[in-house]
Amino acid sequence: MTRAESAVTIGQSAQSSDDWQLAAGRWQQALQYMQQVPTDDPNHATAQQKVQEYGQNLAMAEKRAAGEVASQALPTAPDRPAGLVASIPIVDSLGGIPVVPVTLEGDRSTQQFTMLFDTGASGTLITPAMADAVGVIITGSAMVTVADGRQVEIPIGYVNSLKVGDLVVQNLWVGIGGDVALLGQDVYGEYGISIGSNQINLYE
Repeated sequence: MTRAESAVTIGQSAQSSDDWQLAAGRWQQALQYMQQVPTDDPNHATAQQKVQEYGQNLAMAEKRAAGEVASQALPTAPDRPAGLVASIPIVDSLGGIPVVPVTLEGDRSTQQFTMLFDTGASGTLITPAMADAVGVIITGSAMVTVADGRQVEIPIGYVNSLKVGDLVVQNLWVGIGGDVALLGQDVYGEYGISIGSNQINLYE
């Protein structure tokens, strides 16, 4: 094992000041060895490059031995904003209403769909095709008011879970009808809402 390789090995496992002093000694020896390569030696140019490299490593080892440089810390995740419950990506918009990806779990399967994040809707509405795809069990019917103000009767059932962004709601009752799915206040109504250009944040 060369002096440089020995210094690298020691540096990788160094924990104390004494360890770094030992590594510095190895780098010093390797540096002196490279400085002694004659100018007419075919490896002289490579040796000069190593002189610079080993000199930098020696300086760093000496600083760590003296406690001047802290060991490199692992990067930390960005701080989560205070009170943030969930972040929901916006993938599109329809009539100025954000479209968001939603994962539904029914008795038959778990699938992802897109739904309108409609703050004007009190309840959540999915299409018959969505209900059939995941296996929503119809349990009754309910009267709802549609966009033109009419009241219509639609089937209702429940999904085992609904996940939107970081938010998961278990055993959610949903209406079934129409051709546009709406994510209503029954999912996020208890939270504060901040809607940006590409993301919706929910806050406590």
